[in-house]
Amino acid sequence: MNLMDFVDRFPDQEACIAHLETVRWPKGPACPKCGVIGNALRLPRQGYWHCRGCRAQFNVLNATPMEGTHLPLRTWFGAIYLAATSSKGVSAMVFSRQLDIGYKTAWFLAQRIRNLMTQDWETLKGLVEVDEVHLGGKRRKKNQTTKRDSAEDQPKGRGGSRKAKVVVGVERGGKAKAKRGRSHAERTIAAFVFRHVDRSSALFTDDLPAYRWIGSKFPVHLSVNHTRGEFARRDPLAIATAHVNPAESFNAILKRAWVGAWHWFSIKHTHRYLDQIVFHWNHQNEVSPLLQ
Repeated sequence: MNLMDFVDRFPDQEACIAHLETVRWPKGPACPKCGVIGNALRLPRQGYWHCRGCRAQFNVLNATPMEGTHLPLRTWFGAIYLAATSSKGVSAMVFSRQLDIGYKTAWFLAQRIRNLMTQDWETLKGLVEVDEVHLGGKRRKKNQTTKRDSAEDQPKGRGGSRKAKVVVGVERGGKAKAKRGRSHAERTIAAFVFRHVDRSSALFTDDLPAYRWIGSKFPVHLSVNHTRGEFARRDPLAIATAHVNPAESFNAILKRAWVGAWHWFSIKHTHRYLDQIVFHWNHQNEVSPLLQ
């Protein structure tokens, strides 16, 4: 759906409500209080229904991030369209400028949309690549601190202050997962791998020492030695070429989003921004389910 089609499809509040009711209630309005489906009467108040069973009043926004919103649904839909069609993310400043709303409103709106993008995919299977990346600005001067992130949010280990440690897992030709870690220790990477990667998978990594013990727990572990300039290795006896190119492509998109769109975000909100990049990666060849 291009921008002109979007504008034609959702010209007003009524069109937005009708779309949500069609998507969320394919069998008729469902009362969130008693759970009865198709036994409600539409009220004169726009978007509201009266349940004949429990006599509760409800609308299609109940139990969604849009419940109780004071913004027009057309503003919500416009923000969702911008977020869903921008592979490297959209800043709150862009939301503010394009939707004609205040910056604080735009920031909270963007965070709620990222919450909509959170998806709990099954564990990664098959040929799975794992890599890590650090997000953040340059190291601050000695004894110089920041009030933007508390001491508890500062990651420990390689990368220095204000750098968020991210561990990434990518199926070759499939889905991705990305989680923030608290340190560069082996246990941080191990916790991610053992939780999100199926133990029957073939694991592909770089030459980081932490992966040696982790890889021993998998039936196949192939690695490439980046420190020696090795980025891919073909072995006729191996099940696949050893490399972590898709995982590094994911990291590259994440870094470009940081540099080109967001510029900075609080470490404690890292998971929300990761969810947005993961969402785009997992739906890069699909129509966004947010506006189907």
